[in-house]
Amino acid sequence: MSSWLAQMDRTTSLEEVVAIVRDYFAMWTPDEIASLPRACQPGRLRDAEQIEELNRCAVEAFRNTRASGPKLEALQRLTAIVGRACLRIAHLRGAQEQSSEARPNPATSADARGQ
Repeated sequence: MSSWLAQMDRTTSLEEVVAIVRDYFAMWTPDEIASLPRACQPGRLRDAEQIEELNRCAVEAFRNTRASGPKLEALQRLTAIVGRACLRIAHLRGAQEQSSEARPNPATSADARGQ
């Protein structure tokens, strides 16, 4: 799992984060997916918002689980990867916001207003 997390830390876009999470779950067997709570079974992940929703589900399921053995292990792995993905998503969004705030807005600059 550590190589997946390292890949996650090197991503530079939300699309890369989604691709890594999608690839990670593609490696799971159908039995591993089925061992997760039904609401937390990852489907076809298309965007960062779906990963964030999956993370909310995983955290809630982990908090309430009475599972043990392979079912608990699968839930822990799910929570680890989507939790790290959400941290990376937040970091990338924050960087995008800072970048857009740093650029002057042509509509509000003095030159654009004729001053």
